[in-house]
Amino acid sequence: MKDSYAIIDVGTNNVLLLIAQKSEKGISVLKKKSDTSFLGRNMQGNLLQIESINKTKRILDYYILLSQQYTENIIIIGTSCSRKAKNINLLSDWLLKKYQLRYYIISGEREAYLNGLANINEFTDQKNMILFDVGGGSTEFTYIENRNIVFQQSIELGVHYLINEFDDDINRKREKVKELLKTLNISSLEKAILVGIGGTATSLSALTQNMVQYNAKRIHKSKVTFFDIEKLMLFFRNSDLQTIKNSMQFDPERAEIIATGTMIFQEILAFLDYQEFWVSDHGFQYGVLYLGKDE
Repeated sequence: MKDSYAIIDVGTNNVLLLIAQKSEKGISVLKKKSDTSFLGRNMQGNLLQIESINKTKRILDYYILLSQQYTENIIIIGTSCSRKAKNINLLSDWLLKKYQLRYYIISGEREAYLNGLANINEFTDQKNMILFDVGGGSTEFTYIENRNIVFQQSIELGVHYLINEFDDDINRKREKVKELLKTLNISSLEKAILVGIGGTATSLSALTQNMVQYNAKRIHKSKVTFFDIEKLMLFFRNSDLQTIKNSMQFDPERAEIIATGTMIFQEILAFLDYQEFWVSDHGFQYGVLYLGKDE
């Protein structure tokens, strides 16, 4: 179908698939999937681990074959760890050779802009929004004022980045988050709602709603409070990994990184002085779909 697209987001932690059809009536989602690749796990010296590359390849094999059942328009985009990795060619060359597909690597600022496009019309009763997308290797901020994207910034604040750098030392992780947030240049925040995007944001919403299976309709435009985050952090501190996995049946593989991601959310809300945030299930893939191309 000419107006159908498969957009694959190869992130530091997950690979996401969105297959959708565009028409005059809007966007119709045909298929959505998410699988944990841990592409950025144990990334040292800006080199991806071969095990992580191979796992990502297996996911991409499946996603590409699935996408081909719907469309020839397949767009594959890499983000934070793909920007840094010296050996990312092991993935990009493989894609080109096996599937004749180009691997697009976008900047953090471009990612933030596409997040804006993805959500600018989602919260229709709000003119001003601050979007933040906490990923495995970076966090993107987008400021929308009067439904115009006026600011985007990417900072090297990511879940896997902190784990790779500081292992289980939560205090050092927290201090690093505070330091990095001081580089954020967002201003004029009055009367703007705060919107979280990405796997940690959606997982926090699912946990507060006691979900067993992920339900995008219940996640999208839900709300999480600072108090919710505080309760979850207390639960993570007092629970072993298996207990956390049992509480996250919708995505158990994320259990080993959820505490670090939640701590980042604590610090972002405290830094911006917000007591709650809305959750968006629409990542930058929807922004790419809005444009109908990769860039």
